[in-house]
Amino acid sequence: MPVITVSRQTGSGGATIGQRLAERVGASYLNTQIIREVAQRLGISEATAASHDERGAGFSERLARALWLSDPSLGAVSGQPGALPFEATTEAFVAMTRQVVQEAARLGNVVIFGHGAQFILAKQPDVLHIRFIAPLPTRVERVMRRAAISQAEAKQRVRAEDQRRAAYISQYYHADWHASEAFHMIVNTALWDEEACIRLVLAAVEERKRHQLA
Repeated sequence: MPVITVSRQTGSGGATIGQRLAERVGASYLNTQIIREVAQRLGISEATAASHDERGAGFSERLARALWLSDPSLGAVSGQPGALPFEATTEAFVAMTRQVVQEAARLGNVVIFGHGAQFILAKQPDVLHIRFIAPLPTRVERVMRRAAISQAEAKQRVRAEDQRRAAYISQYYHADWHASEAFHMIVNTALWDEEACIRLVLAAVEERKRHQLA
């Protein structure tokens, strides 16, 4: 029963490939489902949970946390005395995300998309970690077509989203989101179409099975 984590650069097409991969291997596909589950367990709305997903805290949020720790009546994100600051909520979100991802991996037969899963499950030998990349011009062009926006807007979006994810991974997992060592396979989607990408990963899944049985 495969457990596969999928990481991607913005505009690489990794989301679509990951979903199709899950269908091909008959596995569950976890992406926004993780946000829903975490929101339910924390007793917060999905919109609130999504605002903390793969997002590092900035200076103002760290300041709000420092103020709240010194005096809970100060620095509340909601503006209400005693409310948790944004970063404290993000830390709770990250901790619960870890738990949900680990539970999903224990059950097996799942493709887990994003959410730092490759770092959460880094020490589990039966998990296959995949990353999809593409050159910046290719990714910008894809985002332009998908979102019907200008090249400048697409480039800004691609860079901003990648920077946000990198900051999140650095802050909460103390890891380099760009590091190749975290993955068994890195696939350049500018060189392969979706079907070829899926076949490459399926070959890696089979090779992993043979390795485990050896």
